[in-house]
Amino acid sequence: MVCASSVDAMLKEKNYKDGSLYERIDKAAEDHLITSEMAKWAHEVRLDANDQRHADESAELPTQAEAKKCIDFTTALGEFLFVLPGRVARGRKATP
Repeated sequence: MVCASSVDAMLKEKNYKDGSLYERIDKAAEDHLITSEMAKWAHEVRLDANDQRHADESAELPTQAEAKKCIDFTTALGEFLFVLPGRVARGRKATP
């Protein structure tokens, strides 16, 4: 659930605030903020969180591997949206 919330927060920080998380993921891909493959993975993270968030008693708890996959994506998304652009900006300023 925290990974899905992190995806949500990162998109909001990039000014994708309108609509559901589903719609905002698709809009970010449409606008080329993220790739279509990243959007697919973001939707997987979003859907994985739904079972836990809605307390679906028939849903199995996520495995360690599934949890790691969500954390890996969330970390990669943060690096892609925030860390890498910062590094590029600093690198461009340092070049004569």
